[in-house]
Amino acid sequence: MKNSWWMRSLCIIFLGWLLVTTSFAAEEKITVRDFTLYNNGQNQSLTATLHLDYQLTDYLRDSLLNGGSLIHEVRFNLIWHSDWWFNKSEKFASIISEVKYHSLSRHYQIVRKDTGEHWNFSNLASALKHLGSLESYKLPPLPTTVYKANTSLYMKASLSPKEPDSLPLGLSNLFSEDHSLVSQGILWALTP
Repeated sequence: MKNSWWMRSLCIIFLGWLLVTTSFAAEEKITVRDFTLYNNGQNQSLTATLHLDYQLTDYLRDSLLNGGSLIHEVRFNLIWHSDWWFNKSEKFASIISEVKYHSLSRHYQIVRKDTGEHWNFSNLASALKHLGSLESYKLPPLPTTVYKANTSLYMKASLSPKEPDSLPLGLSNLFSEDHSLVSQGILWALTP
């Protein structure tokens, strides 16, 4: 009798802890709302459309408002699946953008590193909405061996503070998830 009472109490405490931790984790993240790949009629080139939603942590919001920059990366990897050992992964394409806040003019600026384009926004919500929209992005041509092997395209997005050139963020960056946000990964099988 006593043994089952302790087990019930322990289960209730564990379920309560699990509920609290998952509710906090669900509030601050990058959510993939829409991801589509389509072929332009050519076998070797794909076009991607992507929409992301952001829930910033207080740390990221404060670092942005205090003069720091945030680095946003959308990364596409090719993954060759293996039945025997580890899967082989190779970087295929990457889109890197930087988000800054200018306190004198009170506007947010997004600079896309690969094209040099930049946009200005009056509030953070509209800046994040633009940052999370990728319309008709043409991916590089696929290697010819992609359709012969069991290959997939893997997409993942991240948002983290830009580190100064001389100083890293410190040891707390290794043990805390407050310093960066990472989306769930999307795996898309490539078939001819």
